[in-house]
Amino acid sequence: MKKDDAIQEFRACALDAYRPLLERGEFRELPGRSGDHANEFSVRIGSSTTVIEIEGIHYGKAAWLKIFRATEADVDHYGLPIGKLLTLRSDGGNVNARAPISQLQQIRRDAEAMLLYAQDVLSGDFSALDDLVKVQKQLNEELLAKMPSPAQRAADTASAAAGHAFKQGDYRKVVELLTPHLDLLSPSQKKRYQISKGRITDA
Repeated sequence: MKKDDAIQEFRACALDAYRPLLERGEFRELPGRSGDHANEFSVRIGSSTTVIEIEGIHYGKAAWLKIFRATEADVDHYGLPIGKLLTLRSDGGNVNARAPISQLQQIRRDAEAMLLYAQDVLSGDFSALDDLVKVQKQLNEELLAKMPSPAQRAADTASAAAGHAFKQGDYRKVVELLTPHLDLLSPSQKKRYQISKGRITDA
């Protein structure tokens, strides 16, 4: 199929899938994104509060459903976590669990899920999506807090190298590597440092 024909087929499928919204008159087709990197396989429809964007991805093998506040639709490229919300509301069943036969089938299936499970979002109530964003932000912060600091990572790297040097009997190297990180060493690493320092002194 020629590219122009494929683009028109994609657009027709998306508009047909969301026809119930368009026919109510609250939603209308919007201009596509502008810019050199704008995806030609993209359809946007919106109301005064909500913008739906359907973007073709993976070289025509899948579609990405995105939801935006109307006020943020032109500056945000990722949208709110609508996929997560649809999964939670479909009794825990992933609406994307069954692999679609085609990209167009996925567009239709996503539209059905939106109409069935996300009427609040379609009417401009983003509270459920905002709650998911807050939860994800908290999880990210907790994960970040558990990650070692740059100083600890440097100490761990030095300790690994010092362990190798210790096995080789290069005690001066052990002391050289561990000295800058004494406050961050584990008890076993500190013991290795003291042994190495003592053997240098004895020598």
